[in-house]
Amino acid sequence: IRTSGAPTQPAHAAPAPQAAAGGTAVQITLSCEIASMQLTPTFKMGALQLRPISKVVTMRLTSSPQQQAPINLQANFEISKIQAAPGGLGQLRLNPSQQQGPAMVATPSFNISSLQLVSGFESAPLQLTPSHQTQASVHLTAAFQITSVEFSPTFEIAGIILNSSSKTVAVQLPGAGASSVENAPMFEITNVQMASNGEIAMLQLNPVAKRG
Repeated sequence: IRTSGAPTQPAHAAPAPQAAAGGTAVQITLSCEIASMQLTPTFKMGALQLRPISKVVTMRLTSSPQQQAPINLQANFEISKIQAAPGGLGQLRLNPSQQQGPAMVATPSFNISSLQLVSGFESAPLQLTPSHQTQASVHLTAAFQITSVEFSPTFEIAGIILNSSSKTVAVQLPGAGASSVENAPMFEITNVQMASNGEIAMLQLNPVAKRG
């Protein structure tokens, strides 16, 4: 089943599903750990490097402004294939999964193993590296559009193909709740490093300035 496309969201828009033909706009939430964090000279958050820690993701479908009855439908899927685009998540193929995402502790702090100055990054010259003893976990939520649905011979969903519709993502601590995504800190994906096994090895994010 293929659905009609929807306009690409602006680069600095929150990754919230917009009204689209067929209701194909969804949010995909990945479980990640912070590999490193850069700080500005005024100790504000700069660039982030995130490492996905699970292939299990949550797909969430929310109601559009035109729908009177609020809905909050979500289910777990597993990433079976990813075709990253330049500076973005590109296309995902998801398979239904009965697995739950990794247990992530919601903590507002983590231990630091190193703090160093980074040359060539005057806007964010300080880089923090979390300690290996304490996992600095976050949820990354990105906007996608469902482009096709694959069925099994028994007419069950076998796979879903999605295309990324924005490089802007929300990053929040575990336990913050899906309803708080719109108010979460926003970042823009600038680089996606792929591992030799075809999985995401690292995501490079830059903060998005809040609009007044």
